[in-house]
Amino acid sequence: MWICPACGLPLSLEAGTWRCAANHSYDRAKEGYVNLQLAQERNSKAPGDNKEMILARREFLQQGFYDPLIARIAELIQTHCEDHDLALFDAGCGEGYYVDQIRSHLENASYQCAASGCDISKVAIQRAAKTHKACQFTVASTFKIPVATGSMDVVIQVFAPSSEEEVARILKPHGVWILVNPGPMHLQQLKESIYAESKPHTLNQLDTPNFALQNRESLAFELDFQTPEQRLALLKMTPYFWHTSEQNKQQFLQSDKVCQTEFDIQILRKK
Repeated sequence: MWICPACGLPLSLEAGTWRCAANHSYDRAKEGYVNLQLAQERNSKAPGDNKEMILARREFLQQGFYDPLIARIAELIQTHCEDHDLALFDAGCGEGYYVDQIRSHLENASYQCAASGCDISKVAIQRAAKTHKACQFTVASTFKIPVATGSMDVVIQVFAPSSEEEVARILKPHGVWILVNPGPMHLQQLKESIYAESKPHTLNQLDTPNFALQNRESLAFELDFQTPEQRLALLKMTPYFWHTSEQNKQQFLQSDKVCQTEFDIQILRKK
């Protein structure tokens, strides 16, 4: 399913190496992923989320706090996709939790789902490939996705940047793009605990000739934390952890306030 980032030709796996017809080659890592980000395209030695953020996000997600979001995305895919044999791609997949859980939901609903994803963070992809063996993963930028043109039925994107043109390129005609961003009041209680002044998230309208908006909805639910450790996992997986004082961190960790989520979900269909 991968294409060569140097020339765009299809890659095939031969004796542990992904190789194209032009003889460009990329080794398959022991965890099972392949790194398809060219060295000259990296902005730093270790781009993307660091290990601490990735481990905190995994700890948080594995406790099921965002399961209502995952279930809703799976429902939307079933609503907007007639074919029960799907190629699903997560652009900016992190450690792979979302795409693997959505794949599981779909297969439980009698779908055949070939699931894969990319992320710029090598640490995240290492963990994704090691943990979620039913999916395929690559280290790559969402602005240059090493996937064949017109090969995906669904692209999901949760809190990740991307190129709208690249998403359109890899989707089949009439393919579906599910774009999830923070709603206005997402984690507002957390922000109020650590900032003197906090503003609601701004909703952006995607204006593109490549896609038609099928639906837009808000999904909100409360996070019922039982321990400060659960609050810490949430805080560590957000940028807020790195931009606030120790005093403000402790204020949030010791708080008994309910923390509200709000997700802005756009369902777009490729024209």
